[in-house]
Amino acid sequence: MIGRSCVFGQQLWSAAARALGQRVSGAGEQLVRPLVATRTFSQSALLLSSTAQQPTYIVSQPQFDQPMVLAVEKRPNVMKVVEREAISRANVDGRADLFVRRAAPKDRLCAGDVVCVETLNSISEGALSSTFTGVCIAIYRRGIDTSFILRNVVQRVGVEMRFMAYSPLVKRIEIVHKGTGYRRAKLFYLRENPGKAFQLKLLKKMSK
Repeated sequence: MIGRSCVFGQQLWSAAARALGQRVSGAGEQLVRPLVATRTFSQSALLLSSTAQQPTYIVSQPQFDQPMVLAVEKRPNVMKVVEREAISRANVDGRADLFVRRAAPKDRLCAGDVVCVETLNSISEGALSSTFTGVCIAIYRRGIDTSFILRNVVQRVGVEMRFMAYSPLVKRIEIVHKGTGYRRAKLFYLRENPGKAFQLKLLKKMSK
């Protein structure tokens, strides 16, 4: 009974090995394993292991020579370093200067400014783009996820668009006119009383 179970187990192992493309190790025969591709957590590397050749590693070159750590940080946070590198990678036209919190109001984007944003319709077709002009009613400074909301009246209908500042689809961000007389950081009250913001002749001209 034991002999039959051993024979059955050997036959089962042979069938499984043939399904995986391997040879069963028998008398004077070694088990040949297929090429195995593994990916490490620290770096993207391809490991090819085989009995016939030595392991070969293909390591990608780092984008930054040194981590972007501030001099005042004794124990830097890893996520903040990754966020700084992501913003530096997405800041292709200097748009990060518009969202600096402590910059002068004339140099940064503020609530109440008339902003023109040009976006790409698709990444593959870079020539096709569309523009939207409106009053900035809110800014959310959240690192790489920084966004802002523009509001305009198109054919007597209020339209709001929310743009991600560092999105690859956002081609250009331009401040057309600096807003004056606004004291709040969020101008949501313009949804009910838009007369104060939309009396600008420049905004009416661009909305048509």
